[in-house]
Amino acid sequence: MIEPIEVKPKRYPTNLLPQEYWDKRICYVRGEMGKFLDKVHDVEVYNDDVWVVTLPKCGTTWMQELVWLVINDYDFETAKNLDLEKRSPFMEFDYILNHDLDGSLKSIENLKRPRLIKSHLALPLLPAQLWDKKAKVIYVVRSPKDAYVSEYHFFRSLGVLPPQCSLENYINGRIYGKDCNEQYDNMYEFYKLRSEPWLFYTSFEQMKLNLRQVILDVCKFLGKTIDDNTMERMLKHLSFEEMKKNPRTNHLWEIEQTRKITQAVGDNFIFCRKGETNSYKKELSPEMVQQLDAFVQKKVSNYNITLNDLLLLNENREKLVSNKVRHLARFWEEKAHEHANLQYRK
Repeated sequence: MIEPIEVKPKRYPTNLLPQEYWDKRICYVRGEMGKFLDKVHDVEVYNDDVWVVTLPKCGTTWMQELVWLVINDYDFETAKNLDLEKRSPFMEFDYILNHDLDGSLKSIENLKRPRLIKSHLALPLLPAQLWDKKAKVIYVVRSPKDAYVSEYHFFRSLGVLPPQCSLENYINGRIYGKDCNEQYDNMYEFYKLRSEPWLFYTSFEQMKLNLRQVILDVCKFLGKTIDDNTMERMLKHLSFEEMKKNPRTNHLWEIEQTRKITQAVGDNFIFCRKGETNSYKKELSPEMVQQLDAFVQKKVSNYNITLNDLLLLNENREKLVSNKVRHLARFWEEKAHEHANLQYRK
C-alpha cells in the first residue's frame, strides 16, 4: 500500500470553518500528489456542476448512478449502455494511474454539462471554487468499520496490496497509520456543513434504510421532480441485486486500466461486493472487532459526536420519538374531543 504523505492545501475554506480549526488540520494523501493538488485547487467550477464527494467504498457508485439519472431526466437507456466512470469521471483517477499532470483533468474538462464529478479528496483539497461559487455537492458517509473491510477487498483485487497482507494486517494499518485521523477529519468537516444549502449530506446507512426517501431528498436538493412510475424504476435499477450484476456500475473499465499497471491477475472481482451494514463483524475475529470498535469510538469522540450522529442514525430516532409524541398528542386530543361531545350530549 502506498505510504501516506502530508500535504498542505494552497488555502483553506475559512468562510466555512474558522481559521483556528484549520490551524490544527493536517491533510494526508496516498502518493506524491502536490502539483496535481495545486492544479485541482484552480479547477473551474460551473454553477450547474454536481460533485459527489466521499471517502472510498462509502456508497459513491450507488449515489453517482442515482444522481446521474436524476440530472439526466432518468435516461435509463444510456445508463445501461455507457460505463458510469465515463458518464461521471473520478477526478483523481488519471493522475493516480498515469501521473500525467498535463492530461490529468481532461476527463472532467471535456465532460458535457451539467457535469457530475466524483472525488475522494478532503474538503480543503477540492477545487476552491466549490466553496466560493457553491455549486451542488453531495457527500456520502459510511461507517469506517465497513469501509475499511471493503477497501481491503477492492485494493487486493487491484493489486495494490502485497499478497501477504491479511485483512487484519490492513485494519491494523488503518488504526496505527500516521494518517489515521484523516478519515474522521474528512467526515467531521462535511457533517459540520450539512445545513449549508449547497451541500446534501447523507450516509450509506440511510440509503440502505430508506432509499426511496433519499431519492426524494436528492430530487428536492437538485430541483428535480419524479413521478411514481419513475420512482419504481429507480428503486429497481438502484437495488443492490441490479447494481451488482450491471457491468456499467462495477467499474470494469477502471479496474482493467489499473490492473495493466499493477499486473494483477483478474479474479472476476465484483465491485458491488456485499452492500451490507455492519458486515465487518462477519469478517473479523471477535478480538479485532472489539479493537476496531474501540478505535472508532475514540476517534469520533474527539469531535464530541457519535458514529450514529455522523451516519444520521440518531436523526431517525429523533424523528421516531417526535412522531410518537405527535401521535400521542393527537390521540389524547381526540379523546378529549370525544369526552367534550359526550358531556355536551348529557
